[in-house]
Amino acid sequence: MKNIIYKYLVYVVYFLGIGMTSSGIVLMPFNYVRYSIVLIIGLGLFLAGSLFNEVVIDKHSLSLTESIKLTSLSLILALGIGMISGGISHYKESPVYVSYLIPLGIFLSFISYNIKMNYIFFIEKKFKILIGISIFSLLVYFILTLTIADTAMSVGGDIFKKNSMNGHSM
Repeated sequence: MKNIIYKYLVYVVYFLGIGMTSSGIVLMPFNYVRYSIVLIIGLGLFLAGSLFNEVVIDKHSLSLTESIKLTSLSLILALGIGMISGGISHYKESPVYVSYLIPLGIFLSFISYNIKMNYIFFIEKKFKILIGISIFSLLVYFILTLTIADTAMSVGGDIFKKNSMNGHSM
């Protein structure tokens, strides 16, 4: 029973961490102090979930080097996923900013995930994967950039309309 509760708590912490990281990253330009705090808390939650999962649930004894690697890769993974998630959620609020966030998030999360999971590739395959994810990320960037140019979207989006919460703008 304890293991079920631990696994549940890790998933809650992971998802809360990603949600807060997503919000912090994408909304930071609108209020640096507030959303930097949200981002830091989100990254802290995701990191805590990663460490708890490795040490308590999977019972791995991590060396200092392994701890630093896990910490670094978990933070980069959380940032990457947060960039994608937050960017998708808040595209309308800041399409130009998001056009950078989503492709960078794809690149960072893909690379950090593969390293974190210890997927071992031969040098030739690593190079092909790196080129492939780079091309895909650039393609996403160009598609998003074209979308911005083709639309008459106003920056500011729905969440910044004054009366959106009281039913006037829904």
